[in-house]
Amino acid sequence: MFFKSIWIKAVCCCVAFSITSPLLAKSWEQAIADVEAMSDSFLSIAEAKGFNEPLGTAYNEVDVSMHLCAILGRMVGHKEAIFHLEPPQPSPSATGRDFAIAAVSLSNWVIAAKYHSSIDADTKSRLWNLDCIGRHGIPQGLYVEVPSGHSIVFDPNRRAIMIQGDITAGFADTVAQAIREYPEAKVVSLGSGGGAVYEALRAGRLIRSAELETELINGCYSACPLAMAGGTIRFMWWPFEELGLHEVSAYGVALPPSASVYNDIALYLTEMGIDASQVLPMMWSAPPSGMYLVKEQERCDTRLVTNHQRGCLAF
Repeated sequence: MFFKSIWIKAVCCCVAFSITSPLLAKSWEQAIADVEAMSDSFLSIAEAKGFNEPLGTAYNEVDVSMHLCAILGRMVGHKEAIFHLEPPQPSPSATGRDFAIAAVSLSNWVIAAKYHSSIDADTKSRLWNLDCIGRHGIPQGLYVEVPSGHSIVFDPNRRAIMIQGDITAGFADTVAQAIREYPEAKVVSLGSGGGAVYEALRAGRLIRSAELETELINGCYSACPLAMAGGTIRFMWWPFEELGLHEVSAYGVALPPSASVYNDIALYLTEMGIDASQVLPMMWSAPPSGMYLVKEQERCDTRLVTNHQRGCLAF
């Protein structure tokens, strides 16, 4: 499941160890190697303390979102805002189970760091803006300037067309091109702050025509849920990202409920099997400067999302 699915040998006598220490290395490659070694060490310590049981799948994604923002914060130049996301590791007196959980957590850090150190600077900034600002105790106002637009990358292992960034003019055309270029694709993975409504509607129809699924890999706001609606199955991985709606605007001014664009949205949502009578009031409840964050059960009741990992299913 992308980062969430493509998603430290410390000695037992050492004092509590922070992830910060490996990050003092000269490169991300060395930091990753240090944390990976620490994760292996913690597993050895857990076994030495007599813990040999499986933790269960509930711990597969432990600290994923926190690590994502801690890593991105350093990469985009806001390390002062993420120090609290690099907590001390277990003390020598901790239980074997504690060390096993810490090992999984740091393994997730390694997966996140490997992926995010390989992507371009603009994508890192977009992900920071989408998934970290205002979350995990990170203050509002730390947005990183990034050129308008989006990136499209194909993951052959998951057969996923990954689209991250703004829904700008030409967005639907690039989606159509990606669908043609990667006929083996099964899913379109989305993360976007939104943008042009009619580009999102057209992209959603293209996704549906190609019989592709959709999933959220980052926050999805404004027009983004409309593009996601095109998926034959619409999936959210745990831990869930945010899905947000607000009023449509033109030149910064909110359009009234009587505006024709809402009729077009309603027709489209109905076409996609989504309850427009519930979705439109959600949009109208937040101004263009705000956001209505759709709750899990609402996502299922409206069928904006059909499948939640470890959550509700839409029927």
